[in-house]
Amino acid sequence: MNSGCYLFFETLATRLKSDIIETLDESPLSVSELAGKLRQERSKVSHALLSLEECGFVKAEKKGKSRIYFLNKQTMRPLLRLIEKHTQKNCRICKKHSG
Repeated sequence: MNSGCYLFFETLATRLKSDIIETLDESPLSVSELAGKLRQERSKVSHALLSLEECGFVKAEKKGKSRIYFLNKQTMRPLLRLIEKHTQKNCRICKKHSG
């Protein structure tokens, strides 16, 4: 595995980033809307979005003065389905925490 793969997984390595991805899978939102939904400081959400955007997990469009973030569904939806399938079938740690 090349070093890029490690950086890929490192980008996803916080609960906040996972929560952002899960929330944006439902609908596109601004930083303020995400911060409100996730009950997090706007600056933390903004910082997390920056790394998620740099890795291509999320994308953004300018709408007025705001940036609206949305999940890169072309790549992330299949990846999320694969992760869910893997964890349900193979991950004892995930099974402990989901039940």
